[in-house]
Formats: sequence, C-alpha cells, structure tokens
Amino acid sequence: MYNTDHEERFDNDAPVAGEQLALLAQILNRETFGVLGEVVVSHGYRSWDVGTGDGSVARWLAARGGVNGHVVASDLKPQHVPDHPRIEAIRHDLTADPWPEPKFDLIHARLLLMHLVDRDAIAVRLAEHLRPGGALVLTDWACACADGSLIRSPVDEYKERVFDEFHSAVHKLGEQTGMDLAWASRTRDVLSAAGYEDITVRDYQAPGRGGEPSAKLARMHISMMESFLLNQTGLTEADITVMLETLLDPEFEMVTNHAYTTIVRIPK
Repeated sequence: MYNTDHEERFDNDAPVAGEQLALLAQILNRETFGVLGEVVVSHGYRSWDVGTGDGSVARWLAARGGVNGHVVASDLKPQHVPDHPRIEAIRHDLTADPWPEPKFDLIHARLLLMHLVDRDAIAVRLAEHLRPGGALVLTDWACACADGSLIRSPVDEYKERVFDEFHSAVHKLGEQTGMDLAWASRTRDVLSAAGYEDITVRDYQAPGRGGEPSAKLARMHISMMESFLLNQTGLTEADITVMLETLLDPEFEMVTNHAYTTIVRIPK
C-alpha cells in the first residue's frame, strides 16, 4: 500500500508539483532514455510507465513505439500528463486497482517502489506482467552519503553542520513516510530470488553543483520541509536561509543520491 497520510507527503496536487516533476526529468531523463534505448523499445511495443509523473518518459516511449505502439501512463494523480494520441493516461493505484491488460513488452517505474510498503512483491508481480522477451526497468534513489557528509566541496564547519542536520531530517522524514533508501541496492536480489536470471544494474549520480537541477531540487525540498525542519530538528530560519543561498552558489557541490536502475529481461 501507499503511505499517503503524512502531512509532509508530496502530492501531485501540490502547487510546486509541476516544478518538482520538471526538475526530476532534467536530472534523470537523459540516463533513463539511455537505459531504455539499450533495452531496445521497438515499433509496436506495448509499454507501461508506472507512476508516470509528468509523462516525459511516457512521451519518449510513445515516440519509440511508433504509430502502432501504445503506452499506458498510470499515476495516482496523472493530471500532469499531456494529451498524446498513443498515450493512455489513467488514474491508478498500483497496490489496490486491477492492473492493465494484456501484458506488456516494457514496464518502467522510476522513484516509485521505494515508496511502497509491499515493494518486493510488487517488483516480482511487475516482472510477471511482461510478455516473453519483455523488459522491466526499475529506478530508485539510494543514498550516497549514509555514513558521510552531504557536501563534496570545502565548506566551513557551520555549513557542514546545518547540511548534515538537513540530511538527517530527510532520512527521518523518509522513515515516517515509508520510504526505503536501501531498496534500490537490493532490487536485484529480490528479483533473482524470484527466479529471474537476466538482470543488470546501472548506477548513476547526477551533478550536484550549486544552481544546477539537483541543487534546485534540494532547495525545493528544504522549502517544502520548512515546518518539519523547524519543529523536529535544531535548525533555525537563519540556517534554512543559509542553505537555500548556498545551493545557488556554483562553487558549492553536494553529494547526490545514486540512481540505481535494475533491468530484468524475460526470456522469449
């Protein structure tokens, strides 16, 4: 099931939803499209983009699938998906609603399973929902700095302290909302245990310079989490202002999360 009842939970209805989804696309789409290109999405493919967000990946799949292809783009709230003749945007709860039929040539889910309580079973079921010769592509964040600093560039002790406190707060909030930052590093093992053999994993880290998309996304998250940071950490409004300003500094560089992509190919 989804854990959607936490007051800090991100929602596609949020005023900043469009901007956040656009930043995620800027950070990850080039890598995602590279992976999907290697998987070889062919003309006539039936694809399912699960948790489609702004539909940018669904649009890529529709282009590669050609006039005979079809893309199902599902989300709890799919209102950010633009109209497209070969994209069927549906409101869908992966954990509760009947799944689209028939089976698919390609299933893609990005930054989704890490938020699901029953992620292991869902991953296996997604693989089972593929046609012979199909491929499952799953991408999720894995924290790059669980035992180290969030900062790559030299900073003073004060800035290192406030960013580390923000980093700890992100993990605390993640635990409260059911997010699992370790899931991406064990996705292969879950699918291998289910009997799948043709599995590969790619590791990608986006640039983290101040003013670039990853830093802009961090700024957005700090602003979105402001009440949580002020009420459940030792951070002050002045600390938050310093972090927001620092994340615009091109001399600043932070450590970004790994994006682990697990690709499972089904025998023909």
